Amino acid sequence: MAWIDHQKAFDRVPHSWLIKSLELIGINNKVVSFTTKAMSYWRISMRLHTENKPIETEDIKIQCGIFQGDSISPLLFCICLIPLTERLNVLNTGYEQHTTRTKISHPLYIDDLKLMVKSEEELQKQIQKVKTFSDDIHMEFGLEKCAKIAFKRGKLVHSQNLVININREIQELGQGKT
Repeated sequence: MAWIDHQKAFDRVPHSWLIKSLELIGINNKVVSFTTKAMSYWRISMRLHTENKPIETEDIKIQCGIFQGDSISPLLFCICLIPLTERLNVLNTGYEQHTTRTKISHPLYIDDLKLMVKSEEELQKQIQKVKTFSDDIHMEFGLEKCAKIAFKRGKLVHSQNLVININREIQELGQGKT
């Protein structure tokens, strides 16, 4: 099992990927156009209160990330990850539910992704898919919040860290650690 964290997930989703994701899942063209237009208006300004008077920046256009603070932002982020879910499903990895014969491999809640597999090889395949997907949309792993753990027949077993690429790996979660 592995826990995957993306650094500043909401802040890093490219607008182009958000629009592409909406199109990929078949959202109505009018909604896609509205979202594209709305994103063009996303701005922020900063204000510094000083002894004399407040200093305020001009509007700064938000060119990447999902505008936070409204109820639709988590939904937009989830839509951006639907293609990742589809790619992971194609791997046909994970645990098979005996009653329905469906495989469970990656519970996903907003930006919290868990990878559940039966072997280290399956985990390596899943991690590679997630890494490739993340690289493609310019999102990075927050390795300090990622972890992996292995159980065999319900017992914790020691395994190697999961190598992502040169000098980057997901650390094994030690016993008693969170």
